[in-house]
Amino acid sequence: MIQLSTADIENQITDYQLQFTPIKDDEIEWQFKPPPFVAAFIELTDRLARIPSQRELTAFYIAKNRDELNREFLAKWDQSKRAAKKRALIARLERAYPSFVRDLYLLALLRENGFRVHYDPNQDVEGGVDLIIEHAHRKIQLHVFLDTPRSHQGRAKKDRRHAFSGEHFDLVLCREQCNKVGAFWLPTRAHSQLLRERLNLKEDVR
Repeated sequence: MIQLSTADIENQITDYQLQFTPIKDDEIEWQFKPPPFVAAFIELTDRLARIPSQRELTAFYIAKNRDELNREFLAKWDQSKRAAKKRALIARLERAYPSFVRDLYLLALLRENGFRVHYDPNQDVEGGVDLIIEHAHRKIQLHVFLDTPRSHQGRAKKDRRHAFSGEHFDLVLCREQCNKVGAFWLPTRAHSQLLRERLNLKEDVR
């Protein structure tokens, strides 16, 4: 996976626009398991060697997974429902997109502040683990989300869906504690310090 600095990411996203379609379909939100959004985001970021825009990711995801999505939609819903389900899926992807940018930014931020940290796509898709910090003999699995009712609801559903093992930590980001870059709310060095304190890590965690 391409390694971008926090400065790289800030420069790339500062003029990006975000669009959120006000559609929420509970079946699409919580029951339907589409091809992983984050896998498409990582692949496109690597291809472009930069953060894709929300629109670029949506177009890439649909093109990449068109055949699989068509098969799933044909199997699950009759023709009268498919267009609405597709719009709901795109709306779900639009809402997820800022979290992908935020997690990649946090990865860069923690590395720049002395953490030994990496991203595991399989852990993300299968267990909802956003980042993994390694220190001494510890492997700390981070779950990162904004402090909103919907984010807490999603986190609770993941807890019920997965059997977690090992050491886990929820890093909850409040907007007033984040740095706003363009349309994005991003973590700061204060969050890296919070992790050191809460996880009882030494100043140099390499």
